Amino acid sequence: MALLSPLALFAGLVIPVIILLYMLKKRTRPKTVSSIMLWLRLERSSAPALRVSKLLRSLLLALQLLAAAVLVLALARPVLNLTSGTSRTAIIIFDTSMSMAVAESGSTRLEKAVSQAKGLVNGKAPGDRIALIAMGEEASVLSGFSADGSALLQALAQVGISSARANPAAALALAANMAAAEEGADILLFSDGIFGNLVRPPDSLDFIVLGSPEVKNLVLENVVPDGDRLYVSVYNNGTEPAEAVVAVKDRAGAIIGRRDLALDPDQRRILVWRNLPASPWYKAEIISDADQLALDNEYFALAAEPAPSKLLLVSPGNLFLERGLLLYPGLSVSRVAPESYSSGMAELYDLYVFDGFLPPELPQAPVLVFDPPHPNPHFATGPPVSAASLRPLPHPLLTHVDFSEVSIGFGKTVVGGNGLLETDQGLLATEFEYQGLPLVVFGFAIQAGDLPLRPAFPILLRNILVLPAAGNRPFPLDSGSLCPAGAQGCMQNTPAAPQNSPPARGCCREYIHSSLKGKSV
Repeated sequence: MALLSPLALFAGLVIPVIILLYMLKKRTRPKTVSSIMLWLRLERSSAPALRVSKLLRSLLLALQLLAAAVLVLALARPVLNLTSGTSRTAIIIFDTSMSMAVAESGSTRLEKAVSQAKGLVNGKAPGDRIALIAMGEEASVLSGFSADGSALLQALAQVGISSARANPAAALALAANMAAAEEGADILLFSDGIFGNLVRPPDSLDFIVLGSPEVKNLVLENVVPDGDRLYVSVYNNGTEPAEAVVAVKDRAGAIIGRRDLALDPDQRRILVWRNLPASPWYKAEIISDADQLALDNEYFALAAEPAPSKLLLVSPGNLFLERGLLLYPGLSVSRVAPESYSSGMAELYDLYVFDGFLPPELPQAPVLVFDPPHPNPHFATGPPVSAASLRPLPHPLLTHVDFSEVSIGFGKTVVGGNGLLETDQGLLATEFEYQGLPLVVFGFAIQAGDLPLRPAFPILLRNILVLPAAGNRPFPLDSGSLCPAGAQGCMQNTPAAPQNSPPARGCCREYIHSSLKGKSV
């Protein structure tokens, strides 16, 4: 037998105190006298300051001493190992992905997991050994097998959110290798199950699911400065309607823009600010006491524009397209009619946009095409078809571009390439690689729908023309699941920058879109 809290034995000092109180207790016996007047005077004159009596046998004293001994022993927490010298071994795996930072009932899911693990460490037998593993995108050992409770508690204090997504396959493989050297080792997995169902889990696995199926959260998907405009994309990736204040701050931390926002689940909105005070960078922030995930409530965006580029627009006249291109101060836009275009212009510009026209030879530069001729010598197209069932495809060029409210009447199908938009009849937009350079083709005319009237249009042009000209590539950003036992999701947040220092270049956040309708594990 051993004691888990041996220092509690000091509470046993209360036993001699009880005995001393009994010895100091004044004892009397009743006696009949004619008068007590002389007895009172005698006691006042002869009573000692402290009288210690002989300890007599007392049933009440014995019961009090027994109760005190039992309480002291309970505080010392004695344990008895009945396994004839064998000890129990266990491996505890913590999900350290972003979704474990969701706050519920005053603490995050990860904090609840660590709290339960501390209870297991404090309650283990002296010979029991426990190992700790963090399950992020890569599995890492926090502590090897150890029977030292204080060392295990120190390792638990280091557990925190470490990555965007969880990789259960890597964590379980690591745990299985560790358990192979320990006969009968149990594996405990603390997670919210965002990664979905486990494939061939170990027989000794005990999966402890954390989290509520109801989550209220708004996420800042992106902040895009465009000249005198600032676009902020906000998405509700929870399961309940959410309200918040979206604030925009400058480098000094002063609020220069503020909007009230209410979104239903799976609803997205792009907020637009115009003529904001100039600042090297902007910080967007979600302000809400009901928001359950604080790590996705801040976003920094650099306001620096890329180096100036020269763009040639070859079009018979398209006011929507011309005005869309003029939104970017870094682009110097020139326009010529199709009949005025010559092969000599193919080396004079950095970017080219062809509207309803294609030359016999494409220039050695990135090219954007709207409404290509059918047929043409560069890529295969089909006749015009209805685009009523327009669907965007996963593609970096559609990053932050919301086509949910965009409608296109008709367009030509395009064959091949890396698709951007599709209909039931085929691809309506795609990206080719022509001589090592991007060739982006939209099979419809700008006037064939309401795309120029939507916030998606300037963001789409920025992704195709401005960011590649600056040597960047749009980074995919969708919203991830926060509900327990949902589909696979990932999140990676930009750390908050100091108030008066700029964020590092290249900061980004990544989310893999997944359904919020969780399935049981």
